[in-house]
Amino acid sequence: MAFFQMDYFSESLCFNTEVNVFIPTPNSDEILNHKKADYFKDGRKFQVLYLLHGAYGDYSDWMRLTSVERYAQDHKLAIVMPSASNSFYQDMYKGSDYLTYLSEELPQVMKAYFPISRKRENTFVAGLSMGGYGALKLAFEHTENYAACASLSGAIDIQAVMKSLDAGNIEGPFDFNRIFKDPNRIEGTNADLIHLIQKRIDEKVMLPRVYQTVGTEDFIYKANQSAREKLEKMPLDYTYEEKTGIHDWKFWDMQIERVMDWLSPAYDSVEE
Repeated sequence: MAFFQMDYFSESLCFNTEVNVFIPTPNSDEILNHKKADYFKDGRKFQVLYLLHGAYGDYSDWMRLTSVERYAQDHKLAIVMPSASNSFYQDMYKGSDYLTYLSEELPQVMKAYFPISRKRENTFVAGLSMGGYGALKLAFEHTENYAACASLSGAIDIQAVMKSLDAGNIEGPFDFNRIFKDPNRIEGTNADLIHLIQKRIDEKVMLPRVYQTVGTEDFIYKANQSAREKLEKMPLDYTYEEKTGIHDWKFWDMQIERVMDWLSPAYDSVEE
């Protein structure tokens, strides 16, 4: 894989921001095992996975704490890893427009610089914890752009998560009064993912596939079960899996490889 660390000025955020990018390139394993790999043909593009971090994290987490580069190489999959602070992937009420940045500006920048497919069927988004919420948020805010989304230990049912935070059952660095105009009235808005997904179903638009996974010993397990009960009743292409595990990188490293297998058993580059 070729690795790029970009630091550039974002018009949406109005400050410099960082993003890490992996692009498939030939490696020694392929040469030693006589695997044919045609990476540089004119017009060749790669499928892309936008990979979102969790609370307390940033653009470097997935690269430093998992083997995502190796998994992506096996699938010939480009990986884009941006930063979104502790924004819950919103256009914040008192803060930065992270949703706009991630869903509109960042994909345009990436496609301008790298051989990344522009087609919906080749574009995916996944994330852990806060990023699991963000993955579904991006995918269902812009169903026209994403073919699939995946949540790993995600805060999908944000109202259940906020109640747990208020009760002291879980901790988080979130200033919800800055993230949302009225944190007590999220239900029925697009910040409520269950409402947003139902809204897209009612609009009869093309929906992304959804994958949800969580560790059975995770403190966010109950909130994931709440989301699961609601999502299973919806007419979605929906996959749920749970494994023994907690809210940690051992679990996420294992499951992000599973996510790539779920997206497609055999990725390849595509011509456009």
